[in-house]
This record gives sequence, structure tokens and C-alpha cells, in this order.
Amino acid sequence: MGGEPDERTALKQWLHGRLTEEEPAKQEWHQLLGATWDYLLLTPVRDLIDAKTAKAAADELMSAELVTGLSRPVVAAVAPVVIQELRGDERPLERFLPKDAQVKLQEAIARPGLVHPDWIRAMFRGEAAEAVLNDALYRALKDFSTLLPRLMVKLSPMGRLGVLGSAGVLAEKLIEDLERRIEPEIKSFLADRSEQILDRAAEFTIAKLDDPASIEFRANLVNFVLSKSPAFFVGAADDVMLDDIGAVAELTARHVADMPDMRADVHG
Repeated sequence: MGGEPDERTALKQWLHGRLTEEEPAKQEWHQLLGATWDYLLLTPVRDLIDAKTAKAAADELMSAELVTGLSRPVVAAVAPVVIQELRGDERPLERFLPKDAQVKLQEAIARPGLVHPDWIRAMFRGEAAEAVLNDALYRALKDFSTLLPRLMVKLSPMGRLGVLGSAGVLAEKLIEDLERRIEPEIKSFLADRSEQILDRAAEFTIAKLDDPASIEFRANLVNFVLSKSPAFFVGAADDVMLDDIGAVAELTARHVADMPDMRADVHG
């Protein structure tokens, strides 16, 4: 009993010091938190929480409703702010790269085998590629088919007689008839060969991927990106697009949360 007054006095002094002396209190809290953290790192999870409770907690965290509820407000709050900041930044992206980093980037771009051939094949595949090819080739072949009959007539005896009289009229009709006959042949040729032409174009491009011209193309593309500002890249990001981004994020989060392999990884 004689020790109680001393213990109470010591306790009062300790409490008084924690209330009036800021630095010692901070040091003790740092020591306490550090020791607690070190203990947690060295302690197996199974000693802190049993497997059944951990599985239940993981299932709750991987709930599609919970993940969706968390992702929706985050995207809704963050995306507009980020886009607004980027819209006001008119400075080129290259300012983030010092000269030596730009040199290293150019060296990386020129590295052989950088572009996988499947990227090129994908670019030359599909209805859109066929439509572009057909339109370009159709215009080129039609222009050539227009020139060819006129050249043939011009080099023929009929052409050397000039365009006077009936010879000129006959030559013009002959040219028009040839053009009418050639046009459907061009369309038929493209309809039957467009896929084959695209495949050949893709393989030709793949064979030239590491040629100087292809490397220069890659370098020009990267230089173009670096020369543009953040505002340039988000110029089309209106409210509708932001809503779409939010919907994509929400649907993706829900889908990932329901994926069996993701749940297996969490439980594992």
C-alpha cells in the first residue's frame, strides 16, 4: 500500500508530460506504431484471422455490388477533375522527357523486332480495311482505265487522223464503250481479290518492318505524340464520353468481381 502514492505520482507525471510535451509523445507513438507494424509483418495471417473469416471477408470484398458501389463514385469524382486539368494544359508532352531520355526513346523505337507481326496483320484485316483498299484501288484503276483506251485510240490509225469528222465521233464512242465495259471488271476483280491483296500487303509490310523507312515512320509517330499537349488528346472527351467511361469502369469492375479465377486468386 505504501507504493500507491508513488505509482499515482508517476502516473500523473506521465499523463502531464503527454499533455504538455509534444515531442516525447510523438516519439512514443512512432515507436508503438513501428513495433506494431513489425509485429504484423512477422506474424502469419492465419495467426491474426482464421481461414473461414478470411474467406468470408474476401467474398464480401469481391461482391459485385460492393465493387460497383466503390468504383462508381471514384470514377464520377476523379474523371471530370482529371479531364478538366488536362484540357487546360497546352504544353507539349515532350517537356517531361529530357534530351538524353528522348535519345534513348529513339534508340528503343529503332530496335529490330519491336513491332510484332500480328499488329500489322490486324491492321490489314476486316471489313474496314477492305473498304479502304477497294475504294483506293477502284479509283486508281478507274483513272488508269480511262487513260488507257484514250491512249490506245490515240496511237491507232484512227487517232492519227485526228478528231475531225466521223473518225473523231467514232473514237469517242469507242472510248466510252471501253470505259463502260472495264468498270464492272474492276469491281469484280476487287471483290474477288481484296482479301488476297490485303494479305500480301500485310506480309510485304511485315518484311519491311525494320527497314529505315519503317523505323522513320515509327519515330515520326512518337515525335507527333510528344509534340502534342494533354489538351490535344482530351479534346473529344465531352460529358457523354465521361459517362461512357464511367459505365465501362463500372461494368468492368462488376465483371472482374464475378470472375471465378479472380475469386480463386483472392481465396488462394
